[in-house]
Amino acid sequence: MMDPSTLALQAVGGFVVGSLIGYAIRKLAKWTLIAIGFMLLPVFGLWQIGVLDVNWEGLNAAIAKFVEWLGVNISDVSIAIASTGILGASGLFGFVFGLTGGFGHTIFPEPMRQLRFVKRKTHIEES
Repeated sequence: MMDPSTLALQAVGGFVVGSLIGYAIRKLAKWTLIAIGFMLLPVFGLWQIGVLDVNWEGLNAAIAKFVEWLGVNISDVSIAIASTGILGASGLFGFVFGLTGGFGHTIFPEPMRQLRFVKRKTHIEES
């Protein structure tokens, strides 16, 4: 049996590392999708005006093949996470926490948004 402090250290460590990895993947995915969007924008523009011809069937087949590959490999990852114990479970929760934005979407109000150091005066013209 493990010492409770070692178990707690593994759980917290797994959560922190998982959340950092999730946050990094979230930021990387955001910039990757922006870059892909800017690369595909001229292609769609040229397709719209008739300069390029896009093979939509081939594109759909490639996406379907990727989704099938992803479905097969995700089951292998879930088995690997389940076999790692508390470190893998807390790391998975931390990963999801970092991927979803962490404390960015919380019920607790942010105190700095409520404080205004400069208040605007509104001038209402009376008629």
